[in-house]
This record gives sequence, structure tokens and C-alpha cells, in this order.
Amino acid sequence: MKKSLALFLTFGVIATSLSGCGSSSNTNTASKSASTASSTAKTSSASKTESKTSTAGSNGEEVVLKVFDAHAYGLDEYAKMVKAFEASHPGVKIDVQHSSNDYTATLQSRINSGDAPDVFDAQAGTNARNYYDYAYDWTNDTDITSKFRPDALALGTVDGKVMSLPWTYENMGLLYNVDAFEKAGIKTLPTNMDELEDACKKLKAAGITPFGLAAKESWVLSQAATHFMMDKSLDSVGTVEAVKSGKLKFADMPHWKNLFRFLDLAKKYGPDKPLEIDWETSENLIANGKVAIIHMGDWCQATLDKFNKDARIAFLPVPVGSSEKDATLLSTCNWTYIVNKDSKHLDLAKEYLEYILTSDEGQTWMCDGIGAVPGVKTDKEIKGKLANDAARYIAEKKTNGWIHTIAPSNYYDNVGPVLQSYMLGETTADAATETIQEFWTSGN
Repeated sequence: MKKSLALFLTFGVIATSLSGCGSSSNTNTASKSASTASSTAKTSSASKTESKTSTAGSNGEEVVLKVFDAHAYGLDEYAKMVKAFEASHPGVKIDVQHSSNDYTATLQSRINSGDAPDVFDAQAGTNARNYYDYAYDWTNDTDITSKFRPDALALGTVDGKVMSLPWTYENMGLLYNVDAFEKAGIKTLPTNMDELEDACKKLKAAGITPFGLAAKESWVLSQAATHFMMDKSLDSVGTVEAVKSGKLKFADMPHWKNLFRFLDLAKKYGPDKPLEIDWETSENLIANGKVAIIHMGDWCQATLDKFNKDARIAFLPVPVGSSEKDATLLSTCNWTYIVNKDSKHLDLAKEYLEYILTSDEGQTWMCDGIGAVPGVKTDKEIKGKLANDAARYIAEKKTNGWIHTIAPSNYYDNVGPVLQSYMLGETTADAATETIQEFWTSGN
């Protein structure tokens, strides 16, 4: 995957000036009203936002398509996209719920209660596979699946069957404020833990708070922890398999202990109450130069731009070990979309998903609104500065895959809270390690 991804991202940089995801504490419901109902079928390309299926009910009643996703970014562009779809589909109303906080629990609750969405997303890997019994099989829809990059499509493919369609590639690591580093006189990026601590001292001396880690969010800590699990010689899948088989224990991971040193630095050189910093606050702080370093991914580009469009933010590979070769930036096509095979409006649901992922409007949402590389093949310019920055690391084969998406189920619920307890002084590093090991072992 890494080799192919490097190739197309490198091409994207050259050709077009070349991201679960983050999480939110809010739930937004965006229900759009449609125009007068009509039973007339329209047959033209979804990429032109024209209907190719009968949209209204046989007796002229309004058709409501229920969509549920975990997105917290690019919502303005998404709303415009929905409005365009509705305008071309008289009699159709797209009821969209964006619920990135407790998304998995909310989705499962809806399914259990018989209110399963027509279209929904899930993190590629372990989480998505939990829903494939409900998923429409796209395998024979080659006119649609051929539009996607093979590496991205493979993430939603099981036993040769395409059970979900990919959203965008996402890259994550430490983000740093370039102006803050320059003000502190930091001329080279830290490549090991000692250099990271030295950078923190220089930033503090320059009157800049070094860390703004969103420790209130268990998902942020859960994602950050995976950098310290990674065995680069095995990549993400190999590392997970080694832990699953018992060949690799957390206590024996070469960089695992540095996770706790990293959390210590984030606490020592961060705000007085680091566990009160949520994802949006951390992004606001770094965009405006109030802090120098956070852990996040390029999915937050739109929010950073909203806070300060002139902010110079770049990736800092997490210096997990003693040298630059150990530092990690993690990359994958994280979120994947599923169409409910039992939807009462299956054809419309399929058309809608094809529209938001492959149409010109959909590509604008992903490339411009989100600023990320989409899973679909595209010639559009990727606007995200972070996505462009990540591309060079990918091209140089300095990235690895994601671990948390292929970890045992409920990874977020069982790792992040333990690390929060450590930061609060409620547990030790050894005890936290044992707890996470027990969860992982019991989860397999």
C-alpha cells in the first residue's frame, strides 16, 4: 500500500500541486428540504448532480434518505453538496446527521433500534467489518469501483468483495507551528525524545507554550499511542499480528516506554489543565501560535484555516525513539462508506454515495473543503497544506499504516482513558501497560 500511495501522491504533487479522523464534541443534524415531489425518473450522470433513479414515492410523497457520518470538518461544503443533490432530485430530502462524538455507539444504537441509516461511514478495518453484514456488495458495480484508487478500494474489500467505498487519505503525527519554532530559534526538527524536550525548553524560554495536546479526547491519546507501538520493519499489519499472536508484548516494544515520556512532556510543557483541552481548542491554539505542538492529522486543515488562514502549520514525525529513522508519520485511507443493503431506497442510496465520493461536487468537498487526497481518482488540486506536506514524507517512504483501525474492537474506549488516568497521576506507566496488554489480549 505504501509504495502505491507514494506513487500517486508524488504524481499529485507534480500534477496538481498536492485524510475515524478527528472527532467532535458536537452532533449536528443537517436536514435539507426538497422541492415539490415528483415521480418522474431522471437518467443522467450523478457526477453532474442529475438524477438517474426515480426519486419521489409512487404517490408523490417526499422520500427521505437518512445519512449518518462521523465528520467534523468541511461541513459547509458538505451542506452545499447536499443542496445541489436535492435540487437535481425533486421530492428527495437528505437527512444528514454528523455525530463524531460517540459515533460508533450512536450508530450501533440506531441499528439495534431498527433506525439504520441508508448511508453511513465507519473506520476502515476492524470497525467497518462489524457492519459488513448490513452492507451492500459493490463487487459487480465495476463502473463505480473502477473510479477509485486500488489501494484505497482494497481497504473496504474482504475476500474479494467490495463492501464499502473509501473517503479520503489521512495522515497523522505531531503538527507544529512553523512561526513558533522560528521564534524559539529551533532550526531543525527534533528527531528523538531528547531533542523534543530540548525544543520544549527553547519554546518555553521564548514565551511560547510548547504543547497543546487535546488530552480531553481519549481518541487523540489512543491515536498518539500507536506511533509508539509501531515496528517499522513489520508496518502496521505486521505489528498488530505480532501482538495478536503473542510474539510481541507491549512491555517489550522498543519505543513503548517513550509514550509515557511523551505524555510527561505534554503535561509539563502544556496548559495547567491539559485534560481540559479538546480537539477544537488545540487546533485553535496552534493556528494562532498560542501553542507550538499538537497531535492531529491533516483532516483538521479546514478548521485550522477557519481559525487562521495564514497559519504556517506542518507535520513533525513523532520522535518515538533515539534517531530519525524511528520517527513516525502514519498514513491511510481511514474512513469508508457503507450503503445499507436493506435500505428502502437502495438505488437512491447508491447514487447518493457515488455522488458524494466521485462527482465534481464531491471531489471539491474532499480536495478543497477538507483539503485532503480523496480515495477516488482525481485531477483536482489538493488545497490542504498539510496534505501537501505529508506527500513528501510518503514519497520518501517515511510513513507507515494505521494501527488503531485494525486493533481489537473498542480500542478507543480501552486505551485512551488509561492514558488519561496516567496523565492525572491515577496510575503508573507499568500498570497502564499491563491494562492495555490485557485489553489487547482479551480482544483477540
